[in-house]
Amino acid sequence: MQKFSGNCGWLYLILLRLSEPLARLVFWVRYRDVGNIPKKGGFVVCCNHRSLFDPYLLTVPFRRQIRYMAKSELFTDHGFAARWFLRALGAFPVHRDTGDRKSLHAAVEILRRGGIVGIFPQGRIVWDDSPVRPKPGAALVAALAGVPVLPAAIRCRGPVVPFHPMEIRFGAPLTRRALFPRGTSSACIRRASEVIADHINRLLEAKP
Repeated sequence: MQKFSGNCGWLYLILLRLSEPLARLVFWVRYRDVGNIPKKGGFVVCCNHRSLFDPYLLTVPFRRQIRYMAKSELFTDHGFAARWFLRALGAFPVHRDTGDRKSLHAAVEILRRGGIVGIFPQGRIVWDDSPVRPKPGAALVAALAGVPVLPAAIRCRGPVVPFHPMEIRFGAPLTRRALFPRGTSSACIRRASEVIADHINRLLEAKP
């Protein structure tokens, strides 16, 4: 078994070790092109958002901790146990549509230290394979931290539920130069968001 690196809590480490056989047994998930996952350095992983299971299922093939930016309601509306569990996994809250500077700075700091930040750029669950129409947050975080973006796509006919075949595919990392060839102005960040979405949509449309 590969060694796990990064600042993983004990709960996260246990889940990493146990999750792959569990995911394959319960969710019938197949992972494609996992060799595209960078083995070192900071990066943002961006994926379409199909279900509440997505952060768990997306994490399986990684050997470093993903720190997910999660909507603040998950921490405040579901009780102490849910809040403790999310924080034990390394997630941190973001207040959507408010320009949450604290969460933005936390994400940038994680990336500059060589960590991984997970963002679902749609900002909400979309229950089908509709084309991704992203919010600009992921591109903004990547621009501020100066790191690449790893596109990923969760594909499933119908809802993501146990005992139903699905696939998670990873694209090639998008470098800073590919995302921001003309700088990091607001217009450039919006354009980079479209580039990220385009690569996720290509993964969604790719043949099995």
